[in-house]
Amino acid sequence: MYTYKYPEAPDLTDIQIKEITDIVFCKEQDLSISDVLFIYGSTNPATYQKSLEVYNKGLCKDIVISGGSSKSKSKHKDWHYGNKPEARVIFEKLLSYGVTREKIFFEEKSSNSKENVMFAKEIYDFSNVKSLIFISKNYAAGRQYRTLKKYLPQNIKIISYSYNTYLDDGTTFDRYDWMEHPKSISLVLGEYLRIIFYGKKGDIEEIHGIVKGLENYVETILKGVF
Repeated sequence: MYTYKYPEAPDLTDIQIKEITDIVFCKEQDLSISDVLFIYGSTNPATYQKSLEVYNKGLCKDIVISGGSSKSKSKHKDWHYGNKPEARVIFEKLLSYGVTREKIFFEEKSSNSKENVMFAKEIYDFSNVKSLIFISKNYAAGRQYRTLKKYLPQNIKIISYSYNTYLDDGTTFDRYDWMEHPKSISLVLGEYLRIIFYGKKGDIEEIHGIVKGLENYVETILKGVF
């Protein structure tokens, strides 16, 4: 398993930064009316807040929420629900803000991104879905996009709608300024390496090739992983 969340980062060129940004954060797309809103489970309240934005704009027909209770990862500081499944909390939040019950499908067994998608397929039929918006934290969007691409029908148009996250010191970062903070540089590089690792492992759709100039860097960190 790949565990280097904060690897030492090399100096990056503007071209490398742009390519890594598109891979890790997903290429920018405008929101449009979609068949399904897919919500990756999270303890961050921004998850249901961003979901409500999509719903209230009338941009989705159905909502699929996927996420159990993780005892290993740290929880958001505003999470006050103990080990209650993330999907159930999000489900209850959406109901409390007026989302129609019949539009929501959820599962609460999954513990990682791959299971999020695989278990969601057990409670929702994606065979007739043509378009999908998914909610995730910003720097996880690329990996979670590729998870959906791996396990859902290839004809589905998938659009990312992510929320910004914070570093330990409270600094927020996004696709436009992650390269300005040493820790977010390391975090984003770690996510880029994670995308390569899980792609080669077969858990997500694999990216084609390594960012030019980072071949030795990637090989050195992932050496012996496979």
